[in-house]
Amino acid sequence: MTDKNELQELYASFARIYADGKPIRGAFELVAAIRAAGLEPERVTEDWLKTLNRDWVYGESFLPFQDPAANRLYHRILTGG
Repeated sequence: MTDKNELQELYASFARIYADGKPIRGAFELVAAIRAAGLEPERVTEDWLKTLNRDWVYGESFLPFQDPAANRLYHRILTGG
């Protein structure tokens, strides 16, 4: 099980990658994307974070992935469905 500190460190890494003054997605949405991708947070790499749809990162799209199935799973996770 991933603890809160690991998730905070993961989100901090995500924020560093995309820090350019624009607002970015929150930690809850990032964790949902990680789960939709079938990853455990401890297996997330900086390279994987960089594969996320930049429009999604900055809140300009609802789709974090290129894969439609992963996007559907992401939305189910967010809505608890």
